[in-house]
Amino acid sequence: MAVRTVLHADMNNCYASIEMLHHPKLRGRPMAVGGSVEQRHGIILARNYEARPFGVKVGQALWEARQKCPNLIIVPPDYDKYLRFSRLFREILSDYSPQIEPFGIDESWVDVTGCAKKHGSGENIANEIRERVKYELGITVSIGVSYNKIFAKLGSDIKKPDATTVISPENFKDVVWPLPAADLLGVGRATQAKLGKYGISTIGGIATANPDILKRLLGKWGLFLHTYANGMDNSPVAEAGNENVVKSVGNSTILRKSLFIINYLCFLLKS
Repeated sequence: MAVRTVLHADMNNCYASIEMLHHPKLRGRPMAVGGSVEQRHGIILARNYEARPFGVKVGQALWEARQKCPNLIIVPPDYDKYLRFSRLFREILSDYSPQIEPFGIDESWVDVTGCAKKHGSGENIANEIRERVKYELGITVSIGVSYNKIFAKLGSDIKKPDATTVISPENFKDVVWPLPAADLLGVGRATQAKLGKYGISTIGGIATANPDILKRLLGKWGLFLHTYANGMDNSPVAEAGNENVVKSVGNSTILRKSLFIINYLCFLLKS
């Protein structure tokens, strides 16, 4: 039986990249996409790489970002524009597989297991997609290639921008296990704090921990994380048309993570 090949493609700094594409004068200057500047509760939705050294972060209050970077240019979001790019992005992905599962508007999983004869290896497909997105849309993507969704997602986060990272059954312990526990999908701040109290600070620490301890500490979710960390996730990539697309694009990071957890739990109950 062939080993699954799953890609996770992530448009780099999606909102900010699209705005710089439409407004070239913003390039090379620290900029961010954020909510209403007049409202103190407005937050940073995306920022470019020039803003990163100043400590500007996604989810940060606008006033705080401005304190850290007084020259920061803040552009209001244009969701219609971002959704159009998201649709065009998925159209490119659909040339390689019908099994596409969006994770918010700027990321998608793609199962390309049956595409090797036509398009080559998963790494080759990932590199071709990156070049096409760059040429056809004018922005960059980072892509993780792996044998399950969790590690594919990790791969797309490891190298940015415009990179392909392969995580295989042979190398995952070397690549994944040294990463911080918080990098594993499903480990939020509260979970990270609980793990830290037991001296578990890396994904490898989760993988090698006693499952009974993880269950006592985190309930059944501790067992799921143990499965994730050991590369044993077998949840499917939803076929296009049946995916759960996050409708809220204003602050979708937490929402889409929660949605993924709910979907994964439903999958386990059906298995």
